Amino acid sequence: MRGLVRHIALLVVLAMTAVAQNGTFVASVDRSTVGTGDRFEVSFSVSGPDVNGIKNFRPPNFNPFVVLSGPGQSTNMQYNNGQMSGSVTYTYYLYARQTGKYSIGAASIEYKGSTLQTQPIPIEVVQGKPQAQQKEADASQNIGDNLFIRASADKQRVKQGEPVTVTYKLYTRLQVSGYDIAKAPVYQGFWAEEIEQPKQPTVTNETYEGKQYRVAMIRKTALFPTQSGKLVISPLEVRCAFQLQSRKKSNDPFDSFFNDPFFSRTQSVEQEFKSNPLNVTVDPLPGNAPAGFSGAVGRFTFAATADTREVKTGDPITLRLTISGSGNVKLLTPPKPNLPADFEAYDPKISEEITRDGGVIRGKKTAEYLIIPRNVGDRTIEPISFSYFDLDRNAYSTLRSQRFDFTVLQGKDISGGAAIASKSDIRLLGEDIRFLKLTLGELHQIGESPFSGVWLVIVLVLPPLAFLGAFVYRKRQERLSGKKDLLRFAKAGREATKRLKQAKKLLSQGNTESYHAEISKALMSYLEDKLHIPKASLTIDEAATLLEQNSVSSETVQTLRSCIDRAEFARFAPASDTQEARAELLDAAAGIINNVERSFGRKL
Repeated sequence: MRGLVRHIALLVVLAMTAVAQNGTFVASVDRSTVGTGDRFEVSFSVSGPDVNGIKNFRPPNFNPFVVLSGPGQSTNMQYNNGQMSGSVTYTYYLYARQTGKYSIGAASIEYKGSTLQTQPIPIEVVQGKPQAQQKEADASQNIGDNLFIRASADKQRVKQGEPVTVTYKLYTRLQVSGYDIAKAPVYQGFWAEEIEQPKQPTVTNETYEGKQYRVAMIRKTALFPTQSGKLVISPLEVRCAFQLQSRKKSNDPFDSFFNDPFFSRTQSVEQEFKSNPLNVTVDPLPGNAPAGFSGAVGRFTFAATADTREVKTGDPITLRLTISGSGNVKLLTPPKPNLPADFEAYDPKISEEITRDGGVIRGKKTAEYLIIPRNVGDRTIEPISFSYFDLDRNAYSTLRSQRFDFTVLQGKDISGGAAIASKSDIRLLGEDIRFLKLTLGELHQIGESPFSGVWLVIVLVLPPLAFLGAFVYRKRQERLSGKKDLLRFAKAGREATKRLKQAKKLLSQGNTESYHAEISKALMSYLEDKLHIPKASLTIDEAATLLEQNSVSSETVQTLRSCIDRAEFARFAPASDTQEARAELLDAAAGIINNVERSFGRKL
């Protein structure tokens, strides 16, 4: 490991760049001074906005050096600030045979019709210790050939909203004693759903590029693209601990005997590995989307039911809308029914069930509406429509429910007021609704009334004040019910505080993974509600811009970024922080919400 660090630390880039149409061509060596018998690396890298324009690479004459291997070709793609760029690198490993001052000649390549050429690189060869240095280089090469992380996607081209399953596997021919996630990938432009991340993965045998490896699947993720274009999935970084055998080498005629594994020496090595980046092309959905389409993509069914068709005024009706199937279930928005004007409706209770069997995201999302009819007569709810993009048909589909006809009879609520007196328990929307007691019960005369003097005044004044307060509160709630965004804005802080309390409870139970997930959900959901940003399009950069526009300090915004990054990182590397750091993260999240609330002020 120390030899590898020294090898990287000696990196000397002697670059001369030829530029044409934003393309560059650079030559580099890992060392400008090498010893006789040393193995060293020479790389030629061409980069630009379009790697498809690269062709006809011509290496230089490497005399007097001996080419041990090459060219090895690697490609790297990046997507920054809406701009795509990439590079292609050709790598050679050379061997220095004799001392002296030499030069590696110029390489050339064609890029978008122009010929780019590097400058010659001077190399000085001094007397060295070829056996020891060659041994170190051989060990490094041995690790790279026998232990690596490979990422693969089940599809390279999809529609916007169509799932892509990315699998990360560890390939090894060494003895691996353990691993953990050093850095999770960045899924820019995707909504991610973890399918599987086993703590004790199953090891199988697999042949890759003609070699037999022991393979462990360490992570599988379903990605739902939220934007079109060419998207890049950054590498997964994994820290592996493994055993490396080093054998005694000598010129002794019995060397082959002592090279037997029985006499080999094993050392423990820990090193970080990166998977390969992935590129996914995302095509936009067709432009002929039906009215009411909200981004659902997959294979779905839709059903609507009502618990009764004959009801009395003031009694509740439960209207349940259910969407089931496979696809971006978490991002679904259930349709809204078109209710008669004299039906009073409360905000729906949304619930979801998600399964990940067989590597496919399936589930259902249910919206339950509590509806209160206020007038006698026959009422109708027209068929409710749900539209989605059907991946099997490659076209939009619209599903419709049945028509609902109701007979509304006269109930106890003859005044048309807001009280619900016909049911004593409605299990919907938590316990948001309380029933008023309409009868006084039995009366008993107990002699002189205790309500005299001051008590009489209190008894006479308090009920009207309480009634007035309840009336004002109800009017405010009715106003908020008609303004969903305003209601979410007002409740954002309280909802976030509830999540943080739940996170604190999870932390006390030692459930660190769920604790960090709850912290992340609390902050992201708070931003959605406070800034009126749909979940599918919420990004930290956009949220930061809006917060600063609302006079939130840059320090608070920076702390917000840090908290979300720490929470997301710790979810996949729970051993990376301490108990004190977890408690400090909770305090920081609460401080962020308090600061944002003070900056926004009370807008309701």
